[in-house]
Amino acid sequence: MAAEQDLKLDNGEEEAPKSGKKKLIIIIIIAVVILAGAGAAAAFFLLGGEEDAEGAEEEVVEEVVEEPPIPAQYVVLKPEFVISFQVGPRQRFLQLNIEVMTRKQSVVDALTLHEPMVRNDIIRIVGEQNFDHLRTAEGRVQLQELLFKHLSQLIQRETGTDGVEAVLFTDFVMQ
Repeated sequence: MAAEQDLKLDNGEEEAPKSGKKKLIIIIIIAVVILAGAGAAAAFFLLGGEEDAEGAEEEVVEEVVEEPPIPAQYVVLKPEFVISFQVGPRQRFLQLNIEVMTRKQSVVDALTLHEPMVRNDIIRIVGEQNFDHLRTAEGRVQLQELLFKHLSQLIQRETGTDGVEAVLFTDFVMQ
């Protein structure tokens, strides 16, 4: 009887590894199929026709042509702007650091030369804004656009050339 039990145990042990080997083989086959599919998809996207390759080359050429030859310069308007607002019975403040982006040295020189006028206009424009509206993202974007438009006009008037590309808020603290 013990010999029969040993045989049964041996038979049971032999079937389990065969079943495990079958599962392992199935898993390997599935992994190979998935990898082959991923490789085919990658080849399709990377080598997907001559028309796509020509279009990609044209896009690269366009991007190189559009890139400006002169690096951007940033004019920091120091010290930071501190503007007070009367909101109901409370006094509120806005601290604002502004940088102006340009690619022309003449604009940098004009901003430096006319800094008192630029600072005065920025303080006046910001002070005219609604404090609660400035708390919203839309309000900050509108203020940024308004300052950009005004500084562009001011530089155009003073130097005779356009050149202000962006007005950037590097610090915007409301309290």
